[in-house]
Amino acid sequence: MKGMMGKLYVENESNTLQDGSLIDLCGATLLWRTPAGLRHTPTLKQLESLRQELNAARPQCPVGFNTLAFPSLAQREIVDKKQPWVYVNCGHVHGYHNWGYRKEKGPAVPGGTAPASTGERECPMCRRVGPYVPLWLGCEGGLYLDAGPPTHAFCPCGHVCSEKTVVGWSQIPLPHGTHAFHAACPFCGTWLTGEQGHIKLIFQGPVD
Repeated sequence: MKGMMGKLYVENESNTLQDGSLIDLCGATLLWRTPAGLRHTPTLKQLESLRQELNAARPQCPVGFNTLAFPSLAQREIVDKKQPWVYVNCGHVHGYHNWGYRKEKGPAVPGGTAPASTGERECPMCRRVGPYVPLWLGCEGGLYLDAGPPTHAFCPCGHVCSEKTVVGWSQIPLPHGTHAFHAACPFCGTWLTGEQGHIKLIFQGPVD
């Protein structure tokens, strides 16, 4: 009896890498960008220009009325006193403050001790409760899907970039382990949370 060798193929598929292809290497995900694709992304010089434009608009804390400023790309990940912070459930941008914590709801702890703080804050503008995190301008141009203005942020990490970039990455399930997939921030790898995984930023302009 002669064995027959069948052909295994998938129609309308190709193993040719295209711009934006993701390659999973045993838990490490690589992003393939072509020179043509990178021409639509911002350079470091353009990112610095976007940062300066954000700061030139003089965003202010709507409560403290102090002017906020995104730190330089060289000083990223170092929280500055002028750093903008955001409530990730509503998008209102503020300066840092240490009030507004909400306590866990539930019965009192035996012994009369107060319930522990959840770490979530209540936005003084709209009263929505949620995480309160510093904002960082995403500094890797190759992860952007366009060179649009940085108007949105990933939740819950606070990395800021264009609307097209946050929408695109929040719809890409990345492999986690061997059986799970989850959308993540491309700049830090944090799993995205919330209904959309991103939020539109609401800045308060200067009052003068």
